[in-house]
Amino acid sequence: MGLTPIRASKYYLVSQLGMLPGTAVYLNAGTQLANIDSLSGIVSPTVLASFALLGLFPLIAKWIMARLSRSPQVQE
Repeated sequence: MGLTPIRASKYYLVSQLGMLPGTAVYLNAGTQLANIDSLSGIVSPTVLASFALLGLFPLIAKWIMARLSRSPQVQE
């Protein structure tokens, strides 16, 4: 941030907004882990879906960022 002309308040707000989806995914996974009360709870659909989302999130985020960072095609 020190090498860019971005104001500290704008940097903070954009950083928080950017970290929000990842925080929500990790929070969901932690909540599902806390709800496990038996060995069979490990293979419950909600826990498995939470872990699947945890594993897919970086791939989805990378795909979205690649789509957003593409420069628009100049039409002639």
